[in-house]
Amino acid sequence: MGQTYLTVFLNIVGVQRVTIPWVHSKSYPEVTRIFVTEMHLMHHRHKTEYSEQVYQRIHRICAIFVKLLHHEMVLGIFFFNLAPMYNSYRSGMFRQEQTPGKLFEHSINYSLPFDYHTNLYGYLLIAIINLFLSYDCGLCFCGFDVFLSVIVFHIWGHLKILDFNLRNFPTPDKLRGQEVGHSKDDLSYTEEENKRVAVMLKDIIDHHRMIMSFMTKTSTAFGPMLCLYYAFHQVCGCILLLECSKLDTASLGRYAALTVTIFQLLIQVSVIVELLGSQSETLKDAVYSVPWEYMNTSNRKVVLFLLYNVQTPIRLKPMGMVSIGVQTMATILKTSISYFMLLRTFTIDA
Repeated sequence: MGQTYLTVFLNIVGVQRVTIPWVHSKSYPEVTRIFVTEMHLMHHRHKTEYSEQVYQRIHRICAIFVKLLHHEMVLGIFFFNLAPMYNSYRSGMFRQEQTPGKLFEHSINYSLPFDYHTNLYGYLLIAIINLFLSYDCGLCFCGFDVFLSVIVFHIWGHLKILDFNLRNFPTPDKLRGQEVGHSKDDLSYTEEENKRVAVMLKDIIDHHRMIMSFMTKTSTAFGPMLCLYYAFHQVCGCILLLECSKLDTASLGRYAALTVTIFQLLIQVSVIVELLGSQSETLKDAVYSVPWEYMNTSNRKVVLFLLYNVQTPIRLKPMGMVSIGVQTMATILKTSISYFMLLRTFTIDA
Protein backbone atom coordinates (compact mmCIF):
# COMPACT_ATOMS: atom_id res chain seq x y z
CA MET A 1 0.00 0.00 0.00
CA GLY A 2 2.85 2.37 0.77
CA GLN A 3 4.35 1.79 -2.69
CA THR A 4 0.94 2.37 -4.29
CA TYR A 5 0.39 5.61 -2.38
CA LEU A 6 3.82 6.89 -3.40
CA THR A 7 3.39 6.10 -7.09
CA VAL A 8 -0.11 7.65 -7.13
CA PHE A 9 1.12 10.89 -5.54
CA LEU A 10 4.15 10.99 -7.83
CA ASN A 11 1.83 10.56 -10.79
CA ILE A 12 -0.47 13.36 -9.59
CA VAL A 13 2.45 15.79 -9.30
CA GLY A 14 3.84 14.69 -12.66
CA VAL A 15 0.52 15.13 -14.48
CA GLN A 16 -0.03 18.52 -12.86
CA ARG A 17 3.37 19.72 -14.05
CA VAL A 18 2.90 18.41 -17.56
CA THR A 19 -0.37 20.35 -17.87
CA ILE A 20 1.06 23.65 -16.59
CA PRO A 21 1.63 25.14 -20.10
CA TRP A 22 -2.03 24.41 -20.97
CA VAL A 23 -3.72 25.14 -17.66
CA HIS A 24 -1.76 28.39 -17.21
CA SER A 25 -1.84 29.26 -20.89
CA LYS A 26 -1.33 32.98 -20.17
CA SER A 27 0.89 33.33 -17.12
CA TYR A 28 3.39 30.53 -17.77
CA PRO A 29 4.23 31.45 -21.41
CA GLU A 30 4.43 35.11 -20.40
CA VAL A 31 6.91 34.36 -17.59
CA THR A 32 8.98 32.24 -19.98
CA ARG A 33 8.98 34.99 -22.62
CA ILE A 34 9.92 37.74 -20.16
CA PHE A 35 12.70 35.65 -18.66
CA VAL A 36 14.24 34.80 -22.03
CA THR A 37 13.87 38.24 -23.62
CA GLU A 38 14.27 40.61 -20.65
CA MET A 39 15.29 39.11 -17.30
CA HIS A 40 18.13 36.84 -18.40
CA LEU A 41 21.39 38.42 -17.31
CA MET A 42 22.84 38.16 -20.81
CA HIS A 43 20.69 41.22 -21.64
CA HIS A 44 22.31 43.22 -18.79
CA ARG A 45 25.91 41.99 -18.78
CA HIS A 46 27.13 44.88 -20.94
CA LYS A 47 25.96 47.68 -18.64
CA THR A 48 28.81 47.60 -16.11
CA GLU A 49 31.88 45.57 -15.33
CA TYR A 50 30.21 44.23 -12.20
CA SER A 51 27.18 43.11 -14.25
CA GLU A 52 29.53 41.04 -16.43
CA GLN A 53 31.07 39.47 -13.34
CA VAL A 54 27.65 38.57 -11.93
CA TYR A 55 26.56 37.12 -15.26
CA GLN A 56 29.63 34.88 -15.46
CA ARG A 57 29.11 33.72 -11.87
CA ILE A 58 25.41 32.93 -12.38
CA HIS A 59 26.21 31.17 -15.67
CA ARG A 60 28.66 28.86 -13.90
CA ILE A 61 26.27 28.21 -11.01
CA CYS A 62 23.42 27.32 -13.39
CA ALA A 63 25.64 25.02 -15.45
CA ILE A 64 26.84 23.12 -12.37
CA PHE A 65 23.34 22.96 -10.90
CA VAL A 66 21.77 21.57 -14.08
CA LYS A 67 24.44 18.88 -14.39
CA LEU A 68 24.12 17.85 -10.75
CA LEU A 69 20.34 17.66 -10.91
CA HIS A 70 20.50 15.65 -14.13
CA HIS A 71 22.85 13.10 -12.59
CA GLU A 72 20.72 12.99 -9.48
CA MET A 73 17.60 12.30 -11.55
CA VAL A 74 19.25 9.49 -13.51
CA LEU A 75 20.65 7.93 -10.33
CA GLY A 76 17.29 8.13 -8.55
CA ILE A 77 15.44 6.54 -11.48
CA PHE A 78 18.08 3.81 -11.69
CA PHE A 79 17.74 2.81 -8.03
CA PHE A 80 13.95 3.19 -8.11
CA ASN A 81 13.75 0.50 -10.81
CA LEU A 82 16.77 -1.57 -9.81
CA ALA A 83 15.67 -2.31 -6.25
CA PRO A 84 12.49 -4.24 -7.21
CA MET A 85 14.45 -6.16 -9.86
CA TYR A 86 17.13 -7.10 -7.34
CA ASN A 87 14.50 -8.20 -4.79
CA SER A 88 12.90 -10.40 -7.45
CA TYR A 89 16.30 -11.89 -8.24
CA ARG A 90 17.01 -12.62 -4.57
CA SER A 91 13.64 -14.33 -4.17
CA GLY A 92 14.49 -16.69 -7.05
CA MET A 93 11.95 -15.40 -9.59
CA PHE A 94 14.46 -15.53 -12.48
CA ARG A 95 15.24 -19.20 -12.03
CA GLN A 96 13.85 -21.81 -14.38
CA GLU A 97 11.79 -23.18 -11.52
CA GLN A 98 10.35 -20.20 -9.68
CA THR A 99 9.98 -20.23 -5.91
CA PRO A 100 6.38 -21.09 -4.94
CA GLY A 101 4.44 -18.26 -3.34
CA LYS A 102 6.84 -15.56 -4.57
CA LEU A 103 5.96 -12.74 -6.99
CA PHE A 104 7.90 -10.39 -9.24
CA GLU A 105 8.28 -6.95 -7.67
CA HIS A 106 7.66 -3.82 -9.75
CA SER A 107 8.44 -0.17 -9.21
CA ILE A 108 4.86 0.65 -10.26
CA ASN A 109 1.90 -1.71 -9.90
CA TYR A 110 -1.22 -1.79 -12.10
CA SER A 111 -4.51 -3.59 -12.34
CA LEU A 112 -4.12 -5.40 -15.69
CA PRO A 113 -6.01 -8.25 -17.40
CA PHE A 114 -2.87 -10.38 -17.75
CA ASP A 115 -0.39 -11.88 -15.28
CA TYR A 116 2.79 -9.88 -14.81
CA HIS A 117 3.63 -10.95 -11.26
CA THR A 118 4.54 -14.56 -12.06
CA ASN A 119 4.91 -14.61 -15.85
CA LEU A 120 8.42 -13.64 -17.00
CA TYR A 121 7.33 -12.07 -20.30
CA GLY A 122 4.63 -10.04 -18.58
CA TYR A 123 7.19 -8.94 -16.00
CA LEU A 124 9.68 -7.80 -18.65
CA LEU A 125 6.99 -5.84 -20.52
CA ILE A 126 5.84 -3.96 -17.40
CA ALA A 127 9.43 -3.44 -16.20
CA ILE A 128 10.33 -1.70 -19.47
CA ILE A 129 7.15 0.41 -19.36
CA ASN A 130 7.89 1.37 -15.74
CA LEU A 131 11.39 2.44 -16.72
CA PHE A 132 10.06 4.86 -19.34
CA LEU A 133 7.30 6.15 -17.04
CA SER A 134 9.80 6.67 -14.22
CA TYR A 135 12.02 8.67 -16.56
CA ASP A 136 9.06 10.80 -17.67
CA CYS A 137 8.09 11.44 -14.05
CA GLY A 138 11.69 12.34 -13.22
CA LEU A 139 11.74 14.82 -16.09
CA CYS A 140 8.52 16.39 -14.82
CA PHE A 141 9.98 16.81 -11.34
CA CYS A 142 13.49 17.90 -12.22
CA GLY A 143 12.65 19.80 -15.42
CA PHE A 144 10.38 22.34 -13.76
CA ASP A 145 12.64 22.49 -10.69
CA VAL A 146 15.56 23.37 -12.96
CA PHE A 147 13.60 26.07 -14.77
CA LEU A 148 12.36 27.64 -11.53
CA SER A 149 15.82 27.44 -9.95
CA VAL A 150 17.49 29.07 -12.98
CA ILE A 151 14.93 31.88 -12.81
CA VAL A 152 15.66 32.35 -9.10
CA PHE A 153 19.42 32.40 -9.71
CA HIS A 154 19.03 35.15 -12.31
CA ILE A 155 16.75 37.21 -10.07
CA TRP A 156 19.32 36.82 -7.31
CA GLY A 157 21.92 38.13 -9.78
CA HIS A 158 19.73 41.15 -10.50
CA LEU A 159 19.47 41.84 -6.77
CA LYS A 160 23.25 41.62 -6.44
CA ILE A 161 23.67 44.16 -9.25
CA LEU A 162 21.05 46.45 -7.72
CA ASP A 163 22.72 46.24 -4.31
CA PHE A 164 26.12 47.02 -5.84
CA ASN A 165 24.79 50.04 -7.76
CA LEU A 166 23.20 51.44 -4.61
CA ARG A 167 26.26 50.98 -2.41
CA ASN A 168 28.54 52.49 -5.08
CA PHE A 169 26.34 55.46 -5.91
CA PRO A 170 28.68 58.33 -6.92
CA THR A 171 29.25 61.14 -4.45
CA PRO A 172 29.83 64.73 -5.63
CA ASP A 173 33.61 64.15 -5.49
CA LYS A 174 33.37 61.13 -7.75
CA LEU A 175 31.10 62.90 -10.23
CA ARG A 176 33.63 65.73 -10.47
CA GLY A 177 36.61 63.43 -10.71
CA GLN A 178 38.17 64.69 -7.47
CA GLU A 179 39.68 62.72 -4.64
CA VAL A 180 38.30 64.80 -1.76
CA GLY A 181 36.12 67.88 -1.83
CA HIS A 182 37.69 70.97 -0.21
CA SER A 183 35.17 73.76 -0.65
CA LYS A 184 31.77 74.16 0.91
CA ASP A 185 30.11 73.75 -2.48
CA ASP A 186 31.59 70.25 -2.73
CA LEU A 187 29.23 69.07 0.05
CA SER A 188 26.25 68.92 -2.30
CA TYR A 189 25.45 68.16 -5.93
CA THR A 190 25.24 71.01 -8.38
CA GLU A 191 22.09 71.55 -10.41
CA GLU A 192 23.60 69.71 -13.39
CA GLU A 193 24.74 66.86 -11.15
CA ASN A 194 21.30 66.57 -9.58
CA LYS A 195 19.88 65.99 -13.05
CA ARG A 196 22.35 63.14 -13.60
CA VAL A 197 21.54 61.77 -10.15
CA ALA A 198 17.83 61.85 -10.99
CA VAL A 199 18.49 59.74 -14.10
CA MET A 200 20.53 57.22 -12.05
CA LEU A 201 17.81 56.96 -9.43
CA LYS A 202 15.19 56.46 -12.13
CA ASP A 203 17.22 53.58 -13.60
CA ILE A 204 17.54 51.97 -10.17
CA ILE A 205 13.81 52.31 -9.47
CA ASP A 206 12.93 50.89 -12.89
CA HIS A 207 15.28 47.97 -12.24
CA HIS A 208 13.67 47.27 -8.86
CA ARG A 209 10.18 47.60 -10.34
CA MET A 210 11.08 45.14 -13.09
CA ILE A 211 12.26 42.60 -10.52
CA MET A 212 9.15 42.99 -8.37
CA SER A 213 6.83 42.72 -11.37
CA PHE A 214 8.56 39.60 -12.63
CA MET A 215 8.43 37.98 -9.17
CA THR A 216 4.67 38.57 -9.02
CA LYS A 217 4.18 36.94 -12.41
CA THR A 218 6.46 34.04 -11.45
CA SER A 219 4.47 33.43 -8.27
CA THR A 220 1.26 33.38 -10.32
CA ALA A 221 2.65 30.96 -12.91
CA PHE A 222 4.36 28.54 -10.51
CA GLY A 223 2.06 29.01 -7.50
CA PRO A 224 -0.23 25.97 -7.98
CA MET A 225 2.75 23.78 -8.82
CA LEU A 226 4.60 24.78 -5.65
CA CYS A 227 1.51 24.38 -3.45
CA LEU A 228 0.91 20.83 -4.72
CA TYR A 229 4.66 20.14 -4.52
CA TYR A 230 4.85 21.06 -0.84
CA ALA A 231 1.66 19.13 -0.07
CA PHE A 232 3.23 16.13 -1.79
CA HIS A 233 6.32 16.41 0.41
CA GLN A 234 4.13 16.72 3.48
CA VAL A 235 2.28 13.48 2.73
CA CYS A 236 4.98 11.37 1.10
CA GLY A 237 7.70 12.32 3.54
CA CYS A 238 6.07 10.46 6.42
CA ILE A 239 5.18 7.48 4.17
CA LEU A 240 8.78 7.12 3.00
CA LEU A 241 10.07 7.36 6.57
CA LEU A 242 7.58 4.70 7.61
CA GLU A 243 8.71 2.38 4.81
CA CYS A 244 12.39 2.88 5.68
CA SER A 245 11.72 2.33 9.40
CA LYS A 246 11.54 -1.45 8.81
CA LEU A 247 15.36 -1.27 8.48
CA ASP A 248 15.58 -4.50 6.49
CA THR A 249 17.62 -4.87 3.32
CA ALA A 250 14.62 -4.98 0.99
CA SER A 251 13.00 -1.82 2.41
CA LEU A 252 16.21 0.19 2.55
CA GLY A 253 17.24 -0.91 -0.92
CA ARG A 254 13.88 0.11 -2.33
CA TYR A 255 13.08 3.30 -0.42
CA ALA A 256 16.32 4.74 0.98
CA ALA A 257 17.51 6.32 -2.28
CA LEU A 258 14.01 7.62 -3.08
CA THR A 259 13.66 9.08 0.43
CA VAL A 260 17.00 10.88 0.21
CA THR A 261 16.14 12.20 -3.27
CA ILE A 262 12.69 13.46 -2.28
CA PHE A 263 13.93 15.26 0.83
CA GLN A 264 16.93 16.61 -1.05
CA LEU A 265 14.63 18.13 -3.70
CA LEU A 266 12.57 19.82 -0.98
CA ILE A 267 15.66 21.23 0.75
CA GLN A 268 17.23 22.24 -2.57
CA VAL A 269 14.27 24.27 -3.85
CA SER A 270 13.66 25.89 -0.46
CA VAL A 271 17.28 26.96 0.04
CA ILE A 272 17.57 28.34 -3.49
CA VAL A 273 14.38 30.41 -3.16
CA GLU A 274 15.54 31.61 0.27
CA LEU A 275 18.42 33.39 -1.53
CA LEU A 276 15.94 35.97 -2.79
CA GLY A 277 14.63 36.87 0.64
CA SER A 278 18.08 37.13 2.23
CA GLN A 279 19.47 39.20 -0.64
CA SER A 280 16.47 41.53 -0.78
CA GLU A 281 16.89 42.27 2.94
CA THR A 282 20.24 43.89 2.20
CA LEU A 283 18.60 46.45 -0.08
CA LYS A 284 17.32 48.43 2.91
CA ASP A 285 20.82 49.30 4.09
CA ALA A 286 21.99 49.70 0.50
CA VAL A 287 19.36 52.37 -0.21
CA TYR A 288 20.16 54.21 3.00
CA SER A 289 23.85 54.18 2.06
CA VAL A 290 23.06 56.28 -1.02
CA PRO A 291 24.51 59.81 -0.50
CA TRP A 292 21.06 61.37 -0.21
CA GLU A 293 22.37 64.14 2.07
CA TYR A 294 24.10 65.72 -0.96
CA MET A 295 20.93 65.77 -3.10
CA ASN A 296 18.28 68.39 -3.62
CA THR A 297 14.77 68.01 -2.23
CA SER A 298 13.20 66.29 -5.23
CA ASN A 299 15.91 63.63 -5.39
CA ARG A 300 15.66 63.04 -1.64
CA LYS A 301 11.96 62.35 -2.08
CA VAL A 302 12.81 59.81 -4.78
CA VAL A 303 15.27 58.07 -2.42
CA LEU A 304 12.61 58.07 0.30
CA PHE A 305 10.15 56.49 -2.14
CA LEU A 306 12.71 53.83 -3.04
CA LEU A 307 13.48 53.18 0.63
CA TYR A 308 9.78 52.63 1.26
CA ASN A 309 9.49 50.16 -1.64
CA VAL A 310 12.43 47.98 -0.60
CA GLN A 311 10.97 47.38 2.86
CA THR A 312 8.91 44.54 1.38
CA PRO A 313 11.19 41.51 0.97
CA ILE A 314 11.19 39.82 -2.43
CA ARG A 315 9.85 36.31 -1.88
CA LEU A 316 8.18 33.61 -3.93
CA LYS A 317 4.68 33.38 -2.45
CA PRO A 318 2.56 30.82 -4.36
CA MET A 319 -1.14 31.69 -4.57
CA GLY A 320 -0.62 34.43 -1.96
CA MET A 321 -0.44 31.93 0.92
CA VAL A 322 2.90 30.77 2.38
CA SER A 323 6.28 32.14 1.38
CA ILE A 324 8.65 29.51 0.04
CA GLY A 325 11.86 29.27 2.00
CA VAL A 326 13.87 27.55 4.68
CA GLN A 327 11.29 28.18 7.40
CA THR A 328 8.51 26.51 5.39
CA MET A 329 10.85 23.62 4.60
CA ALA A 330 11.68 23.14 8.28
CA THR A 331 7.98 23.14 9.17
CA ILE A 332 7.26 20.44 6.58
CA LEU A 333 10.16 18.29 7.80
CA LYS A 334 9.05 18.60 11.42
CA THR A 335 5.45 17.77 10.53
CA SER A 336 6.50 14.78 8.41
CA ILE A 337 8.56 13.39 11.27
CA SER A 338 5.65 13.93 13.69
CA TYR A 339 3.22 12.11 11.39
CA PHE A 340 5.79 9.36 10.90
CA MET A 341 6.10 8.84 14.66
CA LEU A 342 2.30 8.70 14.93
CA LEU A 343 1.97 6.16 12.10
CA ARG A 344 4.88 4.17 13.51
CA THR A 345 3.13 3.97 16.88
CA PHE A 346 -0.09 2.70 15.27
CA THR A 347 1.89 0.14 13.25
CA ILE A 348 3.65 -1.20 16.34
CA ASP A 349 0.40 -1.36 18.31
CA ALA A 350 -1.31 -3.19 15.44
